[in-house]
Amino acid sequence: MALRDYRTALVTGASSGIGAAAVAALAERGIEVHAVARREDRLKKLAEATGCTTHVLDLRDTEKIYETFADLEIDILINNAGLGRGYESFFVTDPKDIDLTLETNVTAALHVVRATAPGMVQRRRGHIVNVGSIAGLHPIKFALYGASKGAVHLLSQNLRLELQGTGVRSTEICPGRVETEFFLGAFDDEQARRDFVEGYEILKAEDIADAILYALDAPWRVNVATIELTPTEQTTGGATITPVEQ
Repeated sequence: MALRDYRTALVTGASSGIGAAAVAALAERGIEVHAVARREDRLKKLAEATGCTTHVLDLRDTEKIYETFADLEIDILINNAGLGRGYESFFVTDPKDIDLTLETNVTAALHVVRATAPGMVQRRRGHIVNVGSIAGLHPIKFALYGASKGAVHLLSQNLRLELQGTGVRSTEICPGRVETEFFLGAFDDEQARRDFVEGYEILKAEDIADAILYALDAPWRVNVATIELTPTEQTTGGATITPVEQ
């Protein structure tokens, strides 16, 4: 069951970055897309550009998740909404940022899957795509964010076991640094933000959308479990920006 066999998709965190790129890519392929985010003005522009159906929703409102999604017939879930806080030492992280990060990156992601997956299983048709991070696969110096994405990684791995025999596929996309608004929320200090994304060419949101389409468009016999992609000059454990001598 490849992308041509699906009709509908739900994309969270759709107002910018990876989410918006995924909405545009899916709409271009003829998929009826439900785009979810908090920023109504951004969603309106996205709808004008892609024809998607919009839902203004803070995913930390668990009750609203089920009210909004439980009755939708969704073939594809792009579980993309997330944020990064606590990029300073964990020992000085604001306790409020712990709750905000886990509620958004973990709790909301779990509830969105719980709201949409039963219909997929019943219809024996569907694909769950969780947007994780290389921070969920490898040790990094940002314990809070890494812990939240580590939870997404194990969610994706364990879903593969639970979905066996249902016809529903599960994929985790694990990007490195991507040129999105993510870092605007991750860093309060402008210089720290620039230091994190400058010095080499980082990924674009469209690169991640392409990876998502690749997993979705694989023949039914193929489940792309995990895709890890980084900028050419970023490696796990640190960024390499020294040019190679010819």
